[in-house]
Amino acid sequence: MIADGSKDFSPVYTAWLRKPLVLLIAIRRCHVSNPCSILGESAAGLRVRFKPGTEMDLRKELIMASNKMPSFRILA
Repeated sequence: MIADGSKDFSPVYTAWLRKPLVLLIAIRRCHVSNPCSILGESAAGLRVRFKPGTEMDLRKELIMASNKMPSFRILA
């Protein structure tokens, strides 16, 4: 978890903890959608899991967008 020494912060992403999300990452002109889940939040960043064993600390100011994973229904 990213620590910046601040204990008073407004948790923006806490409602999405451990829920499947899609994180949009921009590399130059290429935008890549990555399925992930948020493991934790601090004042400055998020701990994100992309797949089991692959986790990363992301600073909040670098996040462009995040959305819930679409749910698909099977029509019978």
